[in-house]
Amino acid sequence: MNCNETQDLLSAFYDDELSVDVRVAVAEHLQGCQSCARALTEYEQLSGAFSGAAAPPVPPGVWGQIVRGLDADNATESVGRAKPSLAVAPAVELASGANADRSPNPRWSRAMYQRLAIAASMLLVFGLSVWISRHDSMSDMDQGHSKEFVATMDHYLRALPENPDAAEQFLLDKYDGKVVAPDEAVHLVGYRPAVADGLPQGYSLASTSVLKMPCCTCVKAVCKRQDGSTLVLFEHDDEEVDWFGDRASSMAMCGDKECCLVDLDSSIAATWREGPRSVTAVGVKDQEEVTALVDWFKRS
Repeated sequence: MNCNETQDLLSAFYDDELSVDVRVAVAEHLQGCQSCARALTEYEQLSGAFSGAAAPPVPPGVWGQIVRGLDADNATESVGRAKPSLAVAPAVELASGANADRSPNPRWSRAMYQRLAIAASMLLVFGLSVWISRHDSMSDMDQGHSKEFVATMDHYLRALPENPDAAEQFLLDKYDGKVVAPDEAVHLVGYRPAVADGLPQGYSLASTSVLKMPCCTCVKAVCKRQDGSTLVLFEHDDEEVDWFGDRASSMAMCGDKECCLVDLDSSIAATWREGPRSVTAVGVKDQEEVTALVDWFKRS
């Protein structure tokens, strides 16, 4: 991938909108190209400045300009009307003078106010209808993704005890996964996964992969115990996404962390916050093992 291709993709790379393969290609180019890496840094700084900036105040003269524009339109309409007779004109002028202090602008007609009110009402109704429509469609979309995600995880959890390799390949295929070395995951997710520094005693690392899941791009580490059984660790950014559907769950203190424990029939899953991210351990034997994992993540 050359510099032109990479710089065209920097925005999507920064917003995590690329497929895993393309993201890897961009990350590899950024490692060896100071110019593109500097462009990404400048883009991040610019994006941060815009996102953190307060909305500018509306200039005080804007409303006056709008009023003057409406006045000009009203005056143009008045030119086409028939002029009052000489006998009536003085009375009209006197009446206008008498009401001048009661009206902010004597040239505004009742019809003009009515048109403004109608226009404002139409804009309000249109805006509300668009917002409701988008809100409903986004809500339906989120619910659809959530149900699909729960169904995918359910299939994975059922396959994991009997055929771990097939279960892992299923997730890789489903979520555009890529098997990487732990250190390589940094360029794909923006942080160093805990397993890059090793595992607790009694565990060995079988594989590390990056998955582009509906909730976020996360790191999945497949670990093996000494007895050959499998433990899977997910490090992810989301916290509220439902991974386990209607399976029985409970809250418990594991070490100094409040953990959500989910019954997986032959094992349990546990989720807890670890700094700015969440950790989900799948295939845990009991709460004692969860506590040991929580303490290890705290030290790592």
